[in-house]
Amino acid sequence: MKRRNVIASTPLTQTRHGSGFTSASLNALGVPLDPFLNADDFHMSQPTFPPHPHAGFSAVTWMFPDSEGAFINRDSLGDRSVIGAGTLHWTLAGAGMMHEEVPEHAGVDSHGLQLFVNLPASQKFTTPRALHVDADKVPVAAPGDGLEVRVLTGSFNEATSRIDPLPPVTMLDVRMGPNTRLQHAFEETVVAIGWDGSGVAGDGAGFGRAQAVAFERASGLVEFKAGASGLRFLLLAGTPLGERVIFRGPFAMTNSEQLDEAYRRFRAGEMGRLSSSF
Repeated sequence: MKRRNVIASTPLTQTRHGSGFTSASLNALGVPLDPFLNADDFHMSQPTFPPHPHAGFSAVTWMFPDSEGAFINRDSLGDRSVIGAGTLHWTLAGAGMMHEEVPEHAGVDSHGLQLFVNLPASQKFTTPRALHVDADKVPVAAPGDGLEVRVLTGSFNEATSRIDPLPPVTMLDVRMGPNTRLQHAFEETVVAIGWDGSGVAGDGAGFGRAQAVAFERASGLVEFKAGASGLRFLLLAGTPLGERVIFRGPFAMTNSEQLDEAYRRFRAGEMGRLSSSF
């Protein structure tokens, strides 16, 4: 099977948003990421964003395994969850809800990924719900040769995620031992964010800590080779929806009428209410 090439690669350059929050956006790759709307590799040590609405997409937080701190997630659905190192929290906002994420302990750095995943037009107004998988409940595939894959969503070999999000995308926490190789066929859109070690992606692109790569949309194998220190990264893969999207503020809709309806529902309190914790 043909090996897929890397079409974009960039180091993650952090941008500061206030005294306690920095982020590096995957939009810097400069290529379409459908069905992913945006993704930020972030560090947060102080409460930054008060309660705010989302609708028309899924807002996902995954805390990197090297994170010192954790988040407290609260939402208007009644959920209160701790998002610790290696934990995934998936907020399927759908028709709309309010949420807030703040560091569990102010002054302690929380390192994570905030991911926005578009919803198909037919599911923009689905009932919102929160999905959560603690780090110790994440299924693990260990095919040998120093390779371990923690399946946050989707599947890899014999391991399948405990949650079934919308849309059905793949998120993998990949850990490769020194000088090992990974080859696998994934969906059309594939992006990887390195968080430790170094190696090579695809046809020879250097890849490692604080770097991101995107692969061409084609059938074939995605390949990674770990260097002498091993390689650890988060892999995102999904099938493009190929639909128009208007991403404005906290809402992602297919047309202006849907967007107007989302703002109306928010102003009317139909997305729920949530008081600030800070």
